[in-house]
Amino acid sequence: MKVLVLEDSSTYRKIIKNYFSKNLVFIDFYFIASFEELKNLKQSYDLYIVDFVLPDSQDGRHIEYLLSKKKPIIVMSQYDTFKNSPYKNRIVEFIIKDKYALDYLVTFIKRYYKNQNLNAIIVDDSRMVRNYVKKILLSIGLNVDEAKDGSMALDKIKTSKPDLIITDLNMPKMDGEELIENIRSDYTRTELPIMMISDEKVDDKFLKALKLGANDYLKKPFLKEELILRVNNLLDIYDSFQSIKGKLQLDNLTGAFNRFFLETTLDNLFMIHETKSIVMLDIDHFKKINDTYGHQMGDEILKYFVATIKNNIRKTDYVVRYGGEEFLIFLPDATKEEAKKAVEKIKNSLTEYKGVKYTFSAGIADEGETLPEMIKIADKRLYKAKETGRNRIVID
Repeated sequence: MKVLVLEDSSTYRKIIKNYFSKNLVFIDFYFIASFEELKNLKQSYDLYIVDFVLPDSQDGRHIEYLLSKKKPIIVMSQYDTFKNSPYKNRIVEFIIKDKYALDYLVTFIKRYYKNQNLNAIIVDDSRMVRNYVKKILLSIGLNVDEAKDGSMALDKIKTSKPDLIITDLNMPKMDGEELIENIRSDYTRTELPIMMISDEKVDDKFLKALKLGANDYLKKPFLKEELILRVNNLLDIYDSFQSIKGKLQLDNLTGAFNRFFLETTLDNLFMIHETKSIVMLDIDHFKKINDTYGHQMGDEILKYFVATIKNNIRKTDYVVRYGGEEFLIFLPDATKEEAKKAVEKIKNSLTEYKGVKYTFSAGIADEGETLPEMIKIADKRLYKAKETGRNRIVID
């Protein structure tokens, strides 16, 4: 995911850059300082974070420019005057530059990143409401489908399980209550969250729907900001429950933990331990192995490699498939010197597989205040190991 930050203050750009590098892992950030630079860009980005007022665009022309190109925008400002701006309902989010701004911004970006892989279904007999809600959900990165009644929604759920249902209560054919009952016969509250939106005036109706299995509700009319906050909070809870399920945290091929585990559980484990190390490993010339012996042999070598790693580390260590032939090992209560001994043990235990000889390179770090920061340091050292001849371990 690529994010562009448009901020004219060099000081605030530096603050944002340092904060993002410590707290965001899988996101590439680019920085510019003016509307003129924005207009000259050839590349497109997944998300734009822009200052409200720029020296060469004090009337919001840079915002209008991005909106005309249908770009998702987060606007930041020192003042809350933007709340009265004509752009307010056309952007993704507005953040005041107070002491909480960067914390919230990081949380929002993480959620936006995850939302791109999630699917929501809007169920409402009003096309106008469906369009309005759909526009908001699309703006926060979700993939969106729609249904005009409960019966149509159930058909869609059967063919492709969504991650979120937003439904009205009063609809023809099958109303919201019956829809919730049908969904809950197959999925629990933690497996498929449901949010109600309705102009129902009687609170008893909402209470009944909650008892039937809805997770949350909103009364019409509602603010865009409230829907965004409630949806994102609901999905955060959903993610937390999903992270408990081990099968969703494991890479199907190798049995190592996957990136979902890395983004959720491991981030929490990292903060628990005062001393810890990260090892980044990459199988040398893996593409050549695939090209020479075929992808099936490549897959078998990946499984054998992970098995070798697991046989030579402690039960308290974690192996994560970071991507392709690259793996990460998290070693709690271990310095980088101790981690190096573990990697050397793996290297000495590695044997050829079905006649195929192979090696790996590794970078190790115990520096860094956050998980993303330590990963980046270890990754740089892995790159150094590969650049200086491969089949080696770098810790400095």
